[in-house]
Amino acid sequence: MFANFQYAYLLGNLFFLLIWIILFIYRRDLRRKILIMSFVVAPMGPLSQLFYLRDYWQPQLFNGWLIGIEDLLFGFVIGGIAAVIYEELFGKKYMKRHLAAHPKWMFGVAFFGVLWMYVGSMVLGFNSIYVSVLGFLIIGASILFTRHDLLKDALLSGLLMGSLMLIFYFIFGYFFDGIIQKWWLLKNISGIIILGAPLEELMWGFGWGFVAGPAYEFINGLRFKKS
Repeated sequence: MFANFQYAYLLGNLFFLLIWIILFIYRRDLRRKILIMSFVVAPMGPLSQLFYLRDYWQPQLFNGWLIGIEDLLFGFVIGGIAAVIYEELFGKKYMKRHLAAHPKWMFGVAFFGVLWMYVGSMVLGFNSIYVSVLGFLIIGASILFTRHDLLKDALLSGLLMGSLMLIFYFIFGYFFDGIIQKWWLLKNISGIIILGAPLEELMWGFGWGFVAGPAYEFINGLRFKKS
């Protein structure tokens, strides 16, 4: 429908921003969590592009920069959405009695994530999207190793985020026909497109939800009330 892709990335972020706003309004008790996770994850958007731009995709930014406001906005909204989508859709509430918190875990994960991406992508030469997805799964598994009770949160958050990515690309591809072939380096990945979404985007969505869904609960020692 739109032949000019200059504002496609920015407009695409509005879809996720709308979801973020709905989640933020719907559950007042989760607003603090949404904001914290959004601001923590926001810088990871631009940082991740240092790897993804090399071998995965090369989007056009509205201001012509290599890394722009679109990356920061995407990190902000996707951080908040993945953190609460499970709790919101399944009506989960926290118990008053908490478990042991792991505040230092966040710093270890940040160090591991950057090192993992550098070694896997730049040293060993694997495609950055596969390296990041595997990294998400490893970090998520490290949470579940200690907190088995968060398995359902991790799996459903992953499935919900993967489904959200599928819905987004189905709509995105309709308005910006041919953008996947133009922006994504399909020769470097599987090239499989499902309802307009590159398979790797669905994998990324699941992996991100798998780790971001239970991360806040793990860091703060929070437990869900039994249904």
